[in-house]
Amino acid sequence: MIFPKQEFQKASVKEANLDKGLLADMFDEIEKQKINIHSMMLLKDGARVFRASAFDHTEDTVENVYSISKSFTSVAIGILIDLKLVNLEDYVLFFFSEEVDSYLPAYEKLKVKHLLTMSSGQSEDIFNRLTPNDNIYQEFFNVPLSFEIGEKFQYQNASTLMLSAIVTKVTGKCVNDFLDEYLYKHIGIEKPEWNQVNNVNFGATGLKISTNDMARFGLLLLNDGNWNGKQIVSKEYLDEATKLQINTEESDLDIDKAGYGYLFWINAFGNYRCAGLFKQYIVINKEYNLVFACKAYEEREVLDLFDTFILESAKKGWHYVSWSLRDYIRDFKNNSRELIENEREKRIY
Repeated sequence: MIFPKQEFQKASVKEANLDKGLLADMFDEIEKQKINIHSMMLLKDGARVFRASAFDHTEDTVENVYSISKSFTSVAIGILIDLKLVNLEDYVLFFFSEEVDSYLPAYEKLKVKHLLTMSSGQSEDIFNRLTPNDNIYQEFFNVPLSFEIGEKFQYQNASTLMLSAIVTKVTGKCVNDFLDEYLYKHIGIEKPEWNQVNNVNFGATGLKISTNDMARFGLLLLNDGNWNGKQIVSKEYLDEATKLQINTEESDLDIDKAGYGYLFWINAFGNYRCAGLFKQYIVINKEYNLVFACKAYEEREVLDLFDTFILESAKKGWHYVSWSLRDYIRDFKNNSRELIENEREKRIY
């Protein structure tokens, strides 16, 4: 595995043993469908095969990656478990006994692993209505339960906020500061911004990073938590976090029906992904040692770009063609200007 210093080492399509025609077809499809992608990067064995950014964007442009934040929070919990400061079987109420005056008795069964698997029993997500004046812990532990704890997957943000709060409670640091010490500086990410409430990072969303940062995080995941010989988070934790932990067949979107780990989505086509609103993705494929990072502002699905074109190009392998992929990447940037300008006029987030 090749680890970057200042920048990722480059690899040609031939060196990566990918089919150039299918990669070109992907850029043609993006142009044909007018898909609003801000930036993409593909790694093979840690080397960069391509990077492509839209008008007025680069791979270093920092943006909110929404629920990709959850996977960073998962890794923070994994590091705490490695340090033996937290256990998957720990009861969540234990951490907040000083902050909670009253609670629904059913929450006495809630464990850390239930927060990680979105099986807290809540269907109401209080995250969006919390204000700095609220006691977020009191609010959380008094939400009526719709299901037995651990029984059913119910995607929401408040559970990950509570995991962020556990990191702060145990370490005395917000998740962002904790990860700066144990993650960012070791893999070459400059400490990012991360939204917070009452000195607790959102955990579930609000992390602002670049495509480069996403690719670095993805490479760490691909290499089982090890960065150039230094174990950042244990392989044992990541093995559990990135395998099927809970059934998600009732999810609204087909791509979400393959299951969920510990704040990671399982892919129907193999391995897993970090995913955020408006189609932010870090896709991990271990069969071909691929990391695909994508930032977008789209309602339409873009994950099939990886499945249909990139993964298939790895299966097919390299063969000679006379033209350059650089031409398609240049056209991608030039042709995206109208999409980006239209987005800025109507964007509400």
